[in-house]
Amino acid sequence: MRLRLLYIALCMICLSAAKANTEVHGRKRVAVVLSGGGAKGVAHIRALKVIEEAGIPVDIIVGTSMGSIVGGLYASGYTADQIDSLVLVQNWQNLLTDKTDRDKIRLDEKQNTEKYILSMRFDKSPFEVIEGGLLKGNKIGFLLSELTADHLKPMDYNKLPIPFACVATDIVTGTEVDMHSGILAESIRTSMAIPGVFSPIKRDSMVLVDGGLVNNYPVDVARKMGADIVIGVDVSSPSREYAQFKSASTVLMQVLDIACANKMTENRANTDVLIRVDVNGYSSANFQKAAIDTLLMRGEKAAREQWDELIALKPVIGLPNDYVPETVRRKPKHLVIDYKTFEPVPSIYSAKNNASFLGIGARFDNEELATLLLGGTYEFNHKNHFQAGVEARLGKRLYTKVRTSINPWKRWKLQLLYTFTYNDMRLYNEGTKIADVSFHRHNVNLSLSRSWRQLSLSFGTVFNSEHYDERLTTRQWTDFVQENMTERSLSYFFAMQFDNQDSRVLPKRGMKWSIQYKYYTDNGIKFGGKGGISSVEGYWNIALPITRTTILQPFVSGRFVENRNTHFCMANFVGGIDTYDHYIPQQLPFAGINYVQMAPNQVLIGGLTIRQYITENIYTFAIGNYGFTGNAFQNFFNTKNMVGAAIGGGYKTPVGPIELNLNWSNITQKLGAFFNIGYMF
Repeated sequence: MRLRLLYIALCMICLSAAKANTEVHGRKRVAVVLSGGGAKGVAHIRALKVIEEAGIPVDIIVGTSMGSIVGGLYASGYTADQIDSLVLVQNWQNLLTDKTDRDKIRLDEKQNTEKYILSMRFDKSPFEVIEGGLLKGNKIGFLLSELTADHLKPMDYNKLPIPFACVATDIVTGTEVDMHSGILAESIRTSMAIPGVFSPIKRDSMVLVDGGLVNNYPVDVARKMGADIVIGVDVSSPSREYAQFKSASTVLMQVLDIACANKMTENRANTDVLIRVDVNGYSSANFQKAAIDTLLMRGEKAAREQWDELIALKPVIGLPNDYVPETVRRKPKHLVIDYKTFEPVPSIYSAKNNASFLGIGARFDNEELATLLLGGTYEFNHKNHFQAGVEARLGKRLYTKVRTSINPWKRWKLQLLYTFTYNDMRLYNEGTKIADVSFHRHNVNLSLSRSWRQLSLSFGTVFNSEHYDERLTTRQWTDFVQENMTERSLSYFFAMQFDNQDSRVLPKRGMKWSIQYKYYTDNGIKFGGKGGISSVEGYWNIALPITRTTILQPFVSGRFVENRNTHFCMANFVGGIDTYDHYIPQQLPFAGINYVQMAPNQVLIGGLTIRQYITENIYTFAIGNYGFTGNAFQNFFNTKNMVGAAIGGGYKTPVGPIELNLNWSNITQKLGAFFNIGYMF
């Protein structure tokens, strides 16, 4: 009898619990599905915000690619507002590359790699740079690990504050992989691994890439997870028309969109409320701040246009019209992370800063036309940093550099550098052409140096041999240099450099300076039977942000050689904007002179650059400079001095600035124009 009563009591308790459970969950389950779309996917954030405002509970969230990033963060406890803030503070151009932050690498490494448009690092083999993708995704891997630091162990995603799933593609079998468990950061990074751009993630026997290839809008996955109602946010681009196919990039984007159209029609038809964002005019790669701001607003606009449909869902779900869902658990504004013990997910982040790299650079200007730069370094021994490297410049001016270096003592580098240069150029004096010169140079530099993040010291010896293959000159040439067909010198030098600017080009803050002393000889001790010839050269400039959009950049440069110098290999040259040693190692920039202008033995130049940003990437600038010159210090301020100016505009791109300027100087006595694309090298 007692057992029977106990059984009845247990049944009543179970029925009571079941009834309570029905009261809590006695409604239909709602899923939000977020499509892939690269940069366009930031629109998901504001759409989620509107869904929150409408009082619609989110029981399941599923995403692909960028949708998996937004969805995964939302499922782990971030609110739409918090994700919005995270997106706005990121430097996306920096985040989506594998370049180490400028303030975290040594000065000599900056100088070796920053001239390249694309610099790809590897560890043991150069073929590593093409193993699946141009980018390893190191920075995005670290960020995802950091943002999900409370979920860095394998887990069931149904145990997140909101059950979550994301989609990847196994390119071994070509099949869809729906990820419901694992390490959250790794799954998100896997879902966004665009083929050929980001390296794939290898798991078990699978090679996983972007899920958009097989299911870019995974409503069916949400239905399998038990969703009764699906609200979808679709940021895919509309089909392009015939007239829009005007470039290779347009064709490529269309091919990708076609590949990502799998299941799209049936999944859209299986959506209860479809929020289609107007992404016209934007591509998956538009991560510029202005584009992100616009896409966020368009996401909100598209969701608000569906407001009535969202509100109409409440009775269908089984909710009163005034229902307000429980607030999703908020993440702390800053996760408390112990960075001494914090370890990012190793499958998506490597802490090793490989010294070996391959680099590609390119530029164009109206003086030299197209120029290509190829280079690379291989580190044979990581312990003493034994390296060898090569660099080749192809174009009107040719050079090849071969170097090898080793660290015999901690942080000190012993380097042997050989450079072969071929140059064919016009030389001017006071605006008049005085020579057409073609020559080749052999230069051997042996140096010992130490480099910190902002400062470097070096000293050593240089052997230089220049042979003039052809030289058509006027009488003025002999006023400057001797007409030797071959010139040789053996010199000794000491140099210091400092650079803490935030960018190699177009800096917005920071200072940069260099000073070098050189002692020229022709036999190791003397020059021309007398003592060696000394030279001192240097420059200084500082970037000062006056307002958020206005940058002032004062600068000073100069080179001083003993007045008995009559040799071309030691002569001073000026010309160009921000082009130190561009044509000749001893060249100083001077706005208003576009070509190579010979100068007396003493040159001191001062000036100011003003740069005004119209948008994040579009800017205008004005440069004014004044130069003192003289062959001896006693007439330094009495000779004809130089005055020049330039005014122009530019556009900052991932491959370097595109600039056009108009310039004038009292040397040329005429208006000139200079157009260039890319970084100077």
